Amino acid sequence: MRRVDQRDTAVLPPAYQGYARRFAEVSAQLRRTMEQFGLPLAQDDAHELAAARKRLVQAGAHLRNDGKSIVYGALSPACERCRTGERSVSQFISLACPRNCWFCFNANQFDYNEYRSNRKDWRVEMDAYAQSMGKLDYVALTGGEPLLYPDEACAFFAYAKRLNPQAHCRLYTSGWGAGRGLFERLAESGLDEIRFSVKIDAETSTNREAPQAESLERQVSRISLAVGVVPSVMVEMPVVPGEQDTLRTVMRRLDDMGAFGINLLEFCFPLHNAASYATRGFALRSDPYRIPYDYRYAGALPVFGSEQAAYELMEWGIRQGLRLGMHYCSLENKNTAQIFSQNHAGSLDMAPYRFSQRDFFYKVLRVFGADAAHVAEELERIGAQADGNPFDDASQAVVAFDPKWLARLDADLVDGLVKRGVLLCASAVVESVEGGKERFREVGLAVVEAADVVRAREGGEMAWV
Repeated sequence: MRRVDQRDTAVLPPAYQGYARRFAEVSAQLRRTMEQFGLPLAQDDAHELAAARKRLVQAGAHLRNDGKSIVYGALSPACERCRTGERSVSQFISLACPRNCWFCFNANQFDYNEYRSNRKDWRVEMDAYAQSMGKLDYVALTGGEPLLYPDEACAFFAYAKRLNPQAHCRLYTSGWGAGRGLFERLAESGLDEIRFSVKIDAETSTNREAPQAESLERQVSRISLAVGVVPSVMVEMPVVPGEQDTLRTVMRRLDDMGAFGINLLEFCFPLHNAASYATRGFALRSDPYRIPYDYRYAGALPVFGSEQAAYELMEWGIRQGLRLGMHYCSLENKNTAQIFSQNHAGSLDMAPYRFSQRDFFYKVLRVFGADAAHVAEELERIGAQADGNPFDDASQAVVAFDPKWLARLDADLVDGLVKRGVLLCASAVVESVEGGKERFREVGLAVVEAADVVRAREGGEMAWV
């Protein structure tokens, strides 16, 4: 499918234009908002990125989550679950951190200023999760820097395991101040996986933004102390464009020490500290989302060039024969859990909307103008109306229907709609409104293309959406 843009509002038949214009304006408004940060916008080379993904797949990598992430080799089970976020929680002790990373988005977290100096009562929250969710499958401790409180970090994992004996427990840390003894205590407390962040621009203590910077060697050496103690040892860090050489060094060292893997995160702008990004020459991706929406993950926008750099690193790692698991995780990959949680829990009657297992939005097909009556007649012929699909009055020149019926509609009718670019697919979310009620809100619009119809006819039914 191809997302509707400003050009479509001019070429679509008049009956379609008002409807399509609403969605095109959302994208235009997002762009205007991004421009206000003062950073340049850059357009990805879609063909180059597609070619890189193809090379990675040919080399043995796997596309996940509708292509929003790519993995080669081992993948953390927590990353598998992150797609939906079901029965998974993350906690922090505080948001205090001894580092001052210019790209940090912790300031976007709720009650950031309060928890920089105060600790959270995480026991109360874990008890509440136990009451509302029962047994959890995945539990994470993040920050700030959790190891500023080593005793409490150990207590957290012991408590989490007592409440959820089978849960996979992981820790996000820079490793600040930790030694082998602390890693042993954490493992004894129930820690299954540790994810280290490495600050790659903190090569010397002269870095004014990181007065307590540590050398790369010291950071990597600390990671090695956890290998063989904590069951799974990883690095998780953003791919900053231009820092590939340093990341190759990190990946090589991780491989040599027998670490589990590395998560290469799409580098993001946290909607503040624009000056640091500008002076370093970074630009924002001009088209950051497949479907524009209010994604809440830390409040961030992807930086141009990070995805390409991540692909380069994965290709290099494969050529080098690294045994290390490699996973590229885009910002959109992190957003899917929000949409799944938001829509999967919705209590609205779905028809004519259909929940998509690909991107977790609800989908509905729409036809306007003179075509609407023909489509409505065809839907009635195949018994779609008997399934409870509500059709708008034909006099209103619009019909909406469940995408599952696409493959059963008259082929000539569908092919004609597709050829003229007038078969539209809307993506919707469930949102709470005043009074505790819920509503469907359509947030994205795409034009159905011939390849989508082919996949539907070949048995994919909903796989194409």
